[in-house]
Amino acid sequence: MTTTITGATGIDNIKAATGAVLQVVTANSVTQGTTTSTGFISIGLSATITPFSTSSKIIILASPTVYGDRSANQNNLIKLAIYKGSSILADSETGLRTYDRGADGIQGWGKPAMNYVDSPSTTSATTYTLYGRSTENGITLSWNPSDDGGTHSNITLMEIAG
Repeated sequence: MTTTITGATGIDNIKAATGAVLQVVTANSVTQGTTTSTGFISIGLSATITPFSTSSKIIILASPTVYGDRSANQNNLIKLAIYKGSSILADSETGLRTYDRGADGIQGWGKPAMNYVDSPSTTSATTYTLYGRSTENGITLSWNPSDDGGTHSNITLMEIAG
């Protein structure tokens, strides 16, 4: 099976085998931020892709740098999610795990990998955004923090011929 690509590339009627990578879009963010919200909010990392075909799949590969902090005992500090527009596609089931800092409370730090395969069924521009939230009151979620570790997050979108 093949997918015919027309129009947007300036080259018409290109045949691509099913499973072929048609395009790759990457975005990076170094913007820092924090929240104590227990509802999902954007953490400033998004990318937009315009699929060539309605039968294409979009592979989303995201790697945000995040940090959770709380001055009391709590196992799961934060959760992350991939959104398409205003709809949630996938979220982290267990949240970011923590380690004990003794009298200073607990913290969790990481660059978790988030992956999802979407079937957008459109040739219109489609935006994927990472969201995050605290798991309960009193927890601070930070993204791209400047201390101890990586200070950037990235997302890659790959269109795969359907």
